[in-house]
Amino acid sequence: MTLPSMRLPTAATLGATLTAWRAYEIAPEYSAVQIEMMGWVFWGSMLLALGFFWELVRWYQRMDRRFQPES
Repeated sequence: MTLPSMRLPTAATLGATLTAWRAYEIAPEYSAVQIEMMGWVFWGSMLLALGFFWELVRWYQRMDRRFQPES
């Protein structure tokens, strides 16, 4: 079973997380925007880590199939 690629969702998540991080940095302290962006940055970071792990597992499966001896 081959895993589908998560490159496009990971790239979109990276862009959204960077935008939320920038909004978090320029928002006034203790504002609703800063609190909301903190949540987006947290979940975006978690999804990025999951996406990179998914691609690592996908790469490992592809290499494993490639170098398996034929039976």
